[in-house]
Amino acid sequence: MTHHRQTLFVLPLLAATLLAACQAEPQQQAAVEGDPHQGIELPPGHPAIAVPGEATAETTASASAHPPVISLDGEGLRLVDPKSGATRPLAFGIDEAQLKLVAERLKGPAKAGRNTECGAGPMAYLSWNDGLTLYSLDGLFAGWALDERGAPSPPAKAAAKGEPPARLTTISGIGIGSTRAQLLEVYDAKIEQTTLGTEFNTAGLSGILDGTSGTAKVTNLWSGVNCVFR
Repeated sequence: MTHHRQTLFVLPLLAATLLAACQAEPQQQAAVEGDPHQGIELPPGHPAIAVPGEATAETTASASAHPPVISLDGEGLRLVDPKSGATRPLAFGIDEAQLKLVAERLKGPAKAGRNTECGAGPMAYLSWNDGLTLYSLDGLFAGWALDERGAPSPPAKAAAKGEPPARLTTISGIGIGSTRAQLLEVYDAKIEQTTLGTEFNTAGLSGILDGTSGTAKVTNLWSGVNCVFR
């Protein structure tokens, strides 16, 4: 008799627990889908970096005052907090929808398309007028490329357009317009003549120089899976 009473008591408790879990699951899923950083790992000890548009009262003011800067990386992209210097990776392999959400919040609407002639297979892409193109393969962030549209505008010209003279670069400051000498100051780059021209490779990065002298400039940069035709 005692055993029967215990069973009758446990069954309603179990049913209530399962019901609560089922009700909580949609809320948890909605929270995950609303977080553009979900699945992006933070380096140990680094604070979260807010993205403009994230709906948290604690970070909204900080995000608008100090939006993160996108930096080029041999393993994807990095978000850099201009105030603290903390970085947050947007690594190759994250979902392309998540990549689009974060990138467009920082850079504005992208031109989206699909290139079916890439050697790795059909690739979706997002591109901006500053020369940056992000590639996704099978729904995952796979590579990026930067061309000469990413060269910095002269300060006077940029000011006239209301644009900053800044440009996309690596953490070490290498971008379009950097010289061969500057490249070799910060990277142990392998430089050789290929069908593309004077090509360099270093730390997961590849690129093209417009010559062989120390003053030759970087005209293209890329990393990961790309549509580079040799």
